[in-house]
Amino acid sequence: MCSTISTGSTSFYRRLTVTLIFILTNIIAWYLSNVDLQEGDLTINPPLSFLSEHHDLESGVGMVTTDGLWEDDPEKRRQYDIKILGFTDFNYLPVSRYWYERLTALGYTEHYLVAHDEGTYKALHANNIRVFPCFIKNANYDQKVMDVWQRVMSARLHFTMELLQNGTHLLITDVDNIFSRYVPLYGFLEEGYDVYHAYEMRYPVGLYEYFGYVLCSGHQFLRASPETLNYMDLVMTRCYGPKCDDQIIINHAILDDSEIEWDNFDTPNHTEALRVKATNLELPNERENSNLLVESMTGRSPVTNHTVKIWDRDFAWRLAGGIPEHCPSINNWVGMPTKLDNKMVGHGQNVYRKIAAFHAWDVYCLNMRHAEASNLTYSGQSNYEIADGFRKYG
Repeated sequence: MCSTISTGSTSFYRRLTVTLIFILTNIIAWYLSNVDLQEGDLTINPPLSFLSEHHDLESGVGMVTTDGLWEDDPEKRRQYDIKILGFTDFNYLPVSRYWYERLTALGYTEHYLVAHDEGTYKALHANNIRVFPCFIKNANYDQKVMDVWQRVMSARLHFTMELLQNGTHLLITDVDNIFSRYVPLYGFLEEGYDVYHAYEMRYPVGLYEYFGYVLCSGHQFLRASPETLNYMDLVMTRCYGPKCDDQIIINHAILDDSEIEWDNFDTPNHTEALRVKATNLELPNERENSNLLVESMTGRSPVTNHTVKIWDRDFAWRLAGGIPEHCPSINNWVGMPTKLDNKMVGHGQNVYRKIAAFHAWDVYCLNMRHAEASNLTYSGQSNYEIADGFRKYG
C-alpha cells in the first residue's frame, strides 16, 4: 500500500505547486521554531529512583501508575529489533520535528518518522532524521481532507503489518503525542503481552455507548508474534481498501472480533472500576472526561490467542482539556492531550496549536508534578505567554 505517488489526473501540476508551497512554508516554520534538543537535555526525565521512591505522588486521574519502572539495560536494547514509528506528511512537518527531537532528548534511539509524500521525505532525510517512505497514491490534498486522512490511516496499517511480518516489534504513536520520560521498550516484550493499548475517550461513540470504553489507535505497542499477526489479520479484514478509519476498525477488531476474555472481571467496564471524576459538568470537556475508565486491564483472545494489556490512564494519558486539573503523576509515560483551551495553545493553525500543546504539557503538568514531588513551590508560566509564543505562526 506504500509506494510512490500516482497522479491519476490532469491536475498533477496544480497539486504539485500546492505541495511545494506547503512544504516551503513548513520548512521555514521548522527553523523558526528553534528547537535544538540533544539526548539527555530534558530535565523532565527523572531517574527511576526518584519515581519509585515517591509513593505519595499526585495524579489527576485518581491513581499513580507503576508501569514502565524497569531499569534500562543497553545490552537488552541491542538484543531486540524495536522501532517507534510516527507517521507524517507536509501538513504535520513542524510538529513531527518536535516529536522527533523530544524522543531524542529523552534518550530514545529507535524512533523513525514515516513520510507520506516525497517532499516531506526529502526534507526529513536532508536534515538527518531517520525516515521511511510510505507515499500515498492518489492523495487529493486540494479537495477532500477526509479522503486523504483515510488513505493515510490505511497506509499506516499496511505499513505496520509489513514490518511486523518482517519480525520488527513496533510502537505506533501519533506525532502529536507528548512523551514525558524514557521507558525502555524491551520491557513490554519481557512483560509478556502481544498487544498493548491506551484508553481513548469516547470515539467511536456507538462502541463507547455499548461497551463503556474504547481504545486509542494512535498509541499502541505490537509484539512481532504469530498471535499479534492473527490479531492484525482481523484488523486488515476490516480495512480491505485504500481508505479506512483505523480508530473504528481497531476498536471493532478488539472489542467485537477478538472476543477478549478479561482477567479478573468480565469487562474493563465493571461496577468497581476506577473512573475519572469530573470537576465541573457544565464544561463540555469535563462532560466528555467524566466516568472514563482509568485502571489497566489484561486478557486473552480465544479467537487469535493473542494477549492484550490496556495501559492505565496515568501511564498513557488521554483526555479532553483537563490541564492542569487532571494532569497525570510524574510516573506518566506519554500524554495525548486534545481540545486544549485557546489560552494555552493560541488561535493559529491546528499544527501550531499542537506544537504549543507540547509546551503547555511541560509547564502545567510535568513541571507542576515535579515541584509537588520535591516539596517545592511552583509558579507556572502564564497561559498567555505560551499562546503568544506561537500565534506568530498561525
